[in-house]
Amino acid sequence: MKVKRYCGHVLAGVLVSCATAVAADDAVLVDGSVPADGSALAQCLLDRLKQASAGTPVSELRNQCQDLEEVSVVGERLFDERVVESNPFAITAHKPNYVLPLTYNSRPNEAPYAGLEGRLQNLEVKFQLSLKFQVASGVLGRHSLLFFAYTNQSYWQAYNSEFSSPFRETNHEPEVFLLLPQRWSLFGLRNRVIVLGLNHQSNGRSGSQSRSWNRLYANFVFERRNLVLSLRPWYRVPEASKTSAADPIGDDNPDILDYMGHGELRAIYKHGRNTYSLMLRNNLRSTNRGAVELGWSFPIGERVKGYVQYFNGYGESLIDYDARVNRLGVGIALTDWL
Repeated sequence: MKVKRYCGHVLAGVLVSCATAVAADDAVLVDGSVPADGSALAQCLLDRLKQASAGTPVSELRNQCQDLEEVSVVGERLFDERVVESNPFAITAHKPNYVLPLTYNSRPNEAPYAGLEGRLQNLEVKFQLSLKFQVASGVLGRHSLLFFAYTNQSYWQAYNSEFSSPFRETNHEPEVFLLLPQRWSLFGLRNRVIVLGLNHQSNGRSGSQSRSWNRLYANFVFERRNLVLSLRPWYRVPEASKTSAADPIGDDNPDILDYMGHGELRAIYKHGRNTYSLMLRNNLRSTNRGAVELGWSFPIGERVKGYVQYFNGYGESLIDYDARVNRLGVGIALTDWL
């Protein structure tokens, strides 16, 4: 009964979010002056872009519009995406894209590989590829945008020659989501966007190593100066139970919510060309299972950043959703949150 009540609350919240988003978007239609991120700054940037010559750098356009209002870090990212979306040779980044050639996990999860020869090494490569493209606009309100995205996160035992250097785990995460621009404030935080989405995540394996789940989620993105807060609750789409462990049809991981919880909170702070991020997750039960992820990216070139990531807890990958991981990694980031 508790699960049913929770699901009802989540669905009600999503419906309220949709109604709020449509109302806010209709308000935009009244004055006609607010663009996709709800700021006069972005409108100025779009107007300047239309008038600029082909060789004008985006930084110069920003400087021309700086005095209009406090710079919005979320608005800047949305504007940068709109600049490249019409380029047929460019694909927009979704989540950060990075390569960590050196990561050290103090507690590798051996259980899923018990029947294989060799042992897992603490040292491995971790990388993430995350892309999206716009499918349609105006689906729910004039300024709403519909996207399809795909994220690939891989864990590679590259230095483990005894184990034939396998890709230990690869998670595939396609999703479709609706971005709804906002312009309301709460306790000094400005809500820039609400995202409503359907997400599938799988490790593409079979048998005892198969893991997958589907989620409906809402993501509320707030900002204040250079700080961005993202609150993302989700509802797991139910699956039928397996008749046996060898059954290829049915729920591979029925207890995943006991470890992943029902949502996550992410904070991102941008200081110059440095970006700091914090992710928190908890199942909010007496078992107190959760996770924390810390990230720091810093400039080492015009297009590339250095990147340090620390993760501790459950659910870093699907194969390890029920095993505690403690990992520190260093490498480079090609794109960041902001």
